[in-house]
Amino acid sequence: MRLRTFSAAALLAAAATVPMAGAAFAQDRDCADFATQAEAQEALLPGDPERLDQNNDGVACETLPPGAEAAEPASDDGTASQVTATPVGGVEAGGGPTALLPIALGAVAAGGVGAVAVRRVAGRRA
Repeated sequence: MRLRTFSAAALLAAAATVPMAGAAFAQDRDCADFATQAEAQEALLPGDPERLDQNNDGVACETLPPGAEAAEPASDDGTASQVTATPVGGVEAGGGPTALLPIALGAVAAGGVGAVAVRRVAGRRA
């Protein structure tokens, strides 16, 4: 019986610590999501988590058309604008404090299962 209780507690604790999918996690984009190689290059992140650079040479989506470099628009006073790229899609924002939620829930579940197991063992000894 102790082995079953311990196994159930371990399984619950492991299942509760698995990260839940949600909006806080980065989106996974492919080369097909970009119109030009220049757009894909701007989206290329350090470490290439989206696997846009297949041969690890620092150039993203080499099979896409290169795209024309946009002329820098002038502002009302005739000077060049400081904006060099138009953002596409959402802003990636890390996990933040919500990333600890699955771990905290796992700890609470493991503690609860452990308390039940201790109570059962103590009840048999009495």
